[in-house]
Amino acid sequence: MGIVGRTYLERGEPVTVLIQWGPGGGPRNVLIRRADGTKVVRPFRGLRRLPDPPPATLPLF
Repeated sequence: MGIVGRTYLERGEPVTVLIQWGPGGGPRNVLIRRADGTKVVRPFRGLRRLPDPPPATLPLF
């Protein structure tokens, strides 16, 4: 599964990866869309995964 379409954190703000290109020996660059709608090409390095949601708790009977 690729990273296109996934949401990551950039300096604590969510961004969505629109396009990925890279492993041709150079940096792995991505086109991201920020929350304000701007699109920016930047290195994938430095983007962080969203934290996992807390596990669902089942009611105790």
